[in-house]
Amino acid sequence: MSIPRLLLVVLALGAAATTAIFLNLLLLGNAAAQNDPVGKLTPRANLPAAPQWTVRPAHGRAEHDGADD
Repeated sequence: MSIPRLLLVVLALGAAATTAIFLNLLLLGNAAAQNDPVGKLTPRANLPAAPQWTVRPAHGRAEHDGADD
């Protein structure tokens, strides 16, 4: 590649990167400007009970110093 063509490629890549950064900042600014809560957050979820065949973790002393954790 000749120097002018290389310079043109570098400038085009720089312009593309600058445009991408500017658009991301613009979108982030618009998204952060809203004070609306998204959904209704609660500290508890109403989850169904686990099936009877579920293997539950053992409580108490860890075997083999917890090597399999």
